[in-house]
Amino acid sequence: MDQTEQINFSNMLYLKNKAKSLDVANYTVIIPSICVGNAAQLACDLLIASKKLKRIGNLSHSALIPVYGPSAYQHEPNELVSSCELYESAEDKLLVIQFRTPLIARHTKNFQTNLVEMLQAARRVVILSGSFGFERRFIDESPWAYRASDNFKAAHTAQLEGSTSLVKWKEHTGEHVFGGGNGLQLFRAFEEKQVPVMLLFRYLLEGDNSTDASLIVRELNELCEDFLQLRDGGDGSFKLTVPKSWNLLFGNEVTELLF
Repeated sequence: MDQTEQINFSNMLYLKNKAKSLDVANYTVIIPSICVGNAAQLACDLLIASKKLKRIGNLSHSALIPVYGPSAYQHEPNELVSSCELYESAEDKLLVIQFRTPLIARHTKNFQTNLVEMLQAARRVVILSGSFGFERRFIDESPWAYRASDNFKAAHTAQLEGSTSLVKWKEHTGEHVFGGGNGLQLFRAFEEKQVPVMLLFRYLLEGDNSTDASLIVRELNELCEDFLQLRDGGDGSFKLTVPKSWNLLFGNEVTELLF
């Protein structure tokens, strides 16, 4: 038997409070897919920094390449980061899972199975992703697309359906999300277990995707503003905090001497 087959979610979960299980009842869980431009992971960075989420633990699995490094966020300067981390707002019933490495392909299916089992009691799961910009067939179409389970649609009819819907996303019905990493595969795993789940992705290109990340968070806020509350109470402007780990993310500015 493959060693990975013996791993279950209780063996891969390491919480700071030493608990053996994760209580996600009534929680919204946000998971990034490791996609084109890493846009979904950058969006989760913005969400964690802006909401000042608390690091409560990490996941360890054969699918995760070991990584260890200094704090990524200014609100938790003494925390260290690893391959896959859990960030929580107990007040908002919000859990964000952040990946800092790609997944090892031959162990991904088992990891996803255990992840779904661990999060099966969640109120809803939102998977963030991206797709290659050239896959957008018509230039005047929305740059956003989504895929939602039936029970997720039933709970969010006002946001997703009808002429008065709050969001104007195109529903994805294809078999693949090119450039979307494991997003669609993970969506299907949650859907199979009857967990309310949505995959939200943006068509984009490789490069500096920090702008795409902020746009993803803005769109997510349209769906989940009841708890994200990222708008200023005064003039209604959108508030995002850029994490310190983004400093020199793409190197120094291009010198003007080149031109």
